[in-house]
Amino acid sequence: MTKLRRLATTGVAYVAVLGLAVTGCGSPATTDAPAANGGAASAAPAGATTADPADELRAAVLRLNEESMRIHVSSTGLSGTGLSDPKVPAMDMTMELGTAGETRVLMIGRDAYVKMGGQLGAATGGSGKWLHLDTRSLGSGGQLGLMPADDPVGVRKMLDAVVEVRRIGPGTFVGTLDYSKSMADSKTLADLSDKAKAVPFTATVDEQGRLKKLGVDTTVVSPTLGPMSVVYSDWGTPVSVSRPPASQVVEAPTGLTGAGT
Repeated sequence: MTKLRRLATTGVAYVAVLGLAVTGCGSPATTDAPAANGGAASAAPAGATTADPADELRAAVLRLNEESMRIHVSSTGLSGTGLSDPKVPAMDMTMELGTAGETRVLMIGRDAYVKMGGQLGAATGGSGKWLHLDTRSLGSGGQLGLMPADDPVGVRKMLDAVVEVRRIGPGTFVGTLDYSKSMADSKTLADLSDKAKAVPFTATVDEQGRLKKLGVDTTVVSPTLGPMSVVYSDWGTPVSVSRPPASQVVEAPTGLTGAGT
């Protein structure tokens, strides 16, 4: 169940930061018209209602790759907060996982440093140490696919998971996500079965046309998961991340990186 909770939270809400490599944009269906394929669309104001819902949401999501921001994640048994600058790229994210302990993730360029406490730290043998990962060596089958160079915040993978979207008010959208379009782990997909193919979501876009909040009803995956949300704020905030001291860093085990899979 811990694995399901991690995948449900990171695989959709914060798709590439803690989970998935890029495979390109999808083509979410809408109640108004088919979504446009291809390049990024221009952001539309949250109050505009003439634009296609999928195009408006797509433009808002793509904005996540353009500016630094604060991110807050919350779910049953999990909460996290941090800063991300996709242009560097740089990130400092701390996740509280209840009895499993605290996990902190630093990203500087193509280097990632993960420090796990509690049960997670003991399980990975990295308790008290920073685990170093070269993100360029992380394949799509790995447990981590951190901030790919061509899609730092993983928004294209997020878009790829959108199956249907409709607007229910200015800057407010509802729809469904298909986990199977954004998970490379076939064993996990088999465990989730058809539950992964119609996960409800809500999204809110601000007046500048940026994604402000994403909520996912992960109870359809498992009743114990509860709702999950990600809030994006403080656009343009400075992000300063320093590498941990070399004496506190060890290379991450291959079981975590997925090397060779």
